[in-house]
Amino acid sequence: MKPGGRLRTVLLLVAAVFASHAISAAAAEPDPSCLTAAPPPISQPAHPLRFGITPLTAGSAGLSQLDPKPENPAAALAALHGLQPPGKQLILRLNRMFWSDGVPGIRHYAAIVDSYADAGFQTELQIRYHPPAGQAGDMHAWKRYVRQAVRILGRRPSVVALSITNEANFAVSPNTSDGSYPGVRQAIVEGILAAQRKLRRIHRLDIELGFSFAWRFLPSSDRAFWEEIGARATARFRRAVDYVGLQIYPGLVFPPIALPGRSAGDETIEALTLLRSCYMPKAGLGADVNLWISENGYPTNLLRSEASQAADLSSTLEAVHAYSGTLGISDYRYFNLRDNNSGGLDLFDAVGILRDDYSPKPALETLRNAITDLGQRGAGDP
Repeated sequence: MKPGGRLRTVLLLVAAVFASHAISAAAAEPDPSCLTAAPPPISQPAHPLRFGITPLTAGSAGLSQLDPKPENPAAALAALHGLQPPGKQLILRLNRMFWSDGVPGIRHYAAIVDSYADAGFQTELQIRYHPPAGQAGDMHAWKRYVRQAVRILGRRPSVVALSITNEANFAVSPNTSDGSYPGVRQAIVEGILAAQRKLRRIHRLDIELGFSFAWRFLPSSDRAFWEEIGARATARFRRAVDYVGLQIYPGLVFPPIALPGRSAGDETIEALTLLRSCYMPKAGLGADVNLWISENGYPTNLLRSEASQAADLSSTLEAVHAYSGTLGISDYRYFNLRDNNSGGLDLFDAVGILRDDYSPKPALETLRNAITDLGQRGAGDP
């Protein structure tokens, strides 16, 4: 099977299961399965978004990582500077820091943070569960790793946020997501509490804490995920969560193909509506918890085009900004900067706004224009 093909087949089956559930639930209200929802009326004015992008290599779908085309750090840094309009924020979201890589992995990412800080960028990081062999479910070891990560990274002033685990609801791609590993739901709650305690000790409670949710997996599994978070959550956990990050790839992951009459923006706003009004309440997370789009991307391989990427991105950004006040959306991150392999066949080989030779796609200008028009001003700017 082609790279990413097995996951693609799973996603098509998930979509079929979802469709059958949605049809059966259409006449039943309310819908505890959170299958579908009409966006609410816009009731609050839109506000500026804090934009960011993942500058590092995309994870390959499935069990293992495919090698990207040769990297050029200087070209990537130049592209990041070109993407950031004067006076606007651009946060760099660093992915793939695995528990299995231990403290050496944390120190490797700390060096990346330092290099970006020297170039004038703030960063946030995923603290991936992805356990070492034999340690899945060992919460004492997991919390020790989280504390080590917070101690090392939290002392760097340029770090603004941490995500505890990645896509813990998504159980079919262990290279990119943590949902396949035993104990991951407990790891969200225990990890956020451990991180907050350590942040308090090092006087960095300004660093935001949250976790991500992949859009989407089996309806029953996604519902069970949020119900288990709610059952494990304490009042202190709920106070510690600053944001929930939606990771959404319309036309690539869910739905795996574009649906007639629906734009990428339509799909994104429905997902945000369900997250805010149906899923998060199951965990007792309310309006004081911000919504982020912590990953969103559109491919230019797999029969897609650079024109469709730019159009889908524009549709998404317009919709997210329009609903930012109504749904409490504070942040948007694009995934990712540069293609792993522009001619590759993996789901995430060609979602970059740069081709693998670092030449820009039209979507780079789309994103830059949105940051100019819709983005928050940089720290220290009036």
